[in-house]
Amino acid sequence: MKVFLFSPLALENGRGGEISLIELASGFHKFYDVTLFDTNRVISESLLSKESIKKKLNGAKRGKQINFATMRLFNRNFSFPYPWEIIKLFKVIKKNDIIYSSVSNLKIDLMLVLFSLLRRQSKFIIGFRKPLYSKKILSLYNIKYRMSILLYSLFKNKFHFHTISEHAKKFLENFYEPQKITHIIHGVNLKDYVKDEIDKKQEDVLNFIYVGFLDDIHKGVGVMLDGIEKFIKENKELKVFFEFCGIGPLESKIRKLQEKFPMFVKYNGYISNEQISEYYKRNDIFLFTSRREPFGRVIIEALASKLIIICTKTYGSMEILKGKKFAFFLRELKSDVIKDKILSLYKLWQEKNNYFKSLQESAKIYALENYAYSKELEMFKELIHKLKFNN
Repeated sequence: MKVFLFSPLALENGRGGEISLIELASGFHKFYDVTLFDTNRVISESLLSKESIKKKLNGAKRGKQINFATMRLFNRNFSFPYPWEIIKLFKVIKKNDIIYSSVSNLKIDLMLVLFSLLRRQSKFIIGFRKPLYSKKILSLYNIKYRMSILLYSLFKNKFHFHTISEHAKKFLENFYEPQKITHIIHGVNLKDYVKDEIDKKQEDVLNFIYVGFLDDIHKGVGVMLDGIEKFIKENKELKVFFEFCGIGPLESKIRKLQEKFPMFVKYNGYISNEQISEYYKRNDIFLFTSRREPFGRVIIEALASKLIIICTKTYGSMEILKGKKFAFFLRELKSDVIKDKILSLYKLWQEKNNYFKSLQESAKIYALENYAYSKELEMFKELIHKLKFNN
């Protein structure tokens, strides 16, 4: 069985989608003949080096990147694949039995539709890994995603669809037959989280951490920082500490907060995937303020590190955390709400410390039992097996 994985962006981007595809290639490599292709499209700065990618692939083959031409128009970047690159990609695809990629943009979608028509023997799986909508109904994001969904609905017999959330599956059933859509959990490689930390948490300080992209439009970080600043100003006598890991447009705002309150705030910059578990483990509470999220990989990493979660109500966080005692949802994304939630968790930690620690222990158990990458791999293997014998 030959399996081809295609990333619409360069693996060097190093975000959730790219890391997941690298992990999938590494896992498939033990069972199939796997080839992984990506493009030269880097959307910000590279977060993964070529050496790091090779190490993570663990023997799986990475083909040459598909080159896109990029032009800037009306303050936006537009990219287009060179015609000969499309031909090169198809020559590789037609040698494979299973082709997997994810919804990215209409250009990639049109290419995959064309390939499915030219290569009828292959089975195509399309992954829906991003949120399926934005609250701004007429936003470019919504228009792009609706066009992709509708395009695939015209050729739905050629594709099988994969989602990482049950909500997305139910939504897509409005466009595709239910038997064509498979929900597969977004598993996380938890090998760095299995062993307990060795006295890394400071028992006399309550430690908070945020890990992720530093913007407000998608991640709500601006509102979170305002809430933290209000909390510190009103509670300077409390023993708390806030750490931030990531890059993005709000780096300068975090640095200013650190300069203002050096005893309470630390900005670490971008931390590699190999090191991030150590940062999680030395903290107690994870801050998750995304405005939209289909899953939330960082939530699983935090849970596996014995962190209690303060979070917004996204489809991803609700699916993972609804009804869990170690999850404390924000009723709305406002700075005062965040400030009050931090204070209530501080009081819980101080007044019911044994109960607080029991919540941390149950968080770790929950993550390891339900969201290990091995479980995702087995679910993908089941899907491939089904497609292999379904003609």
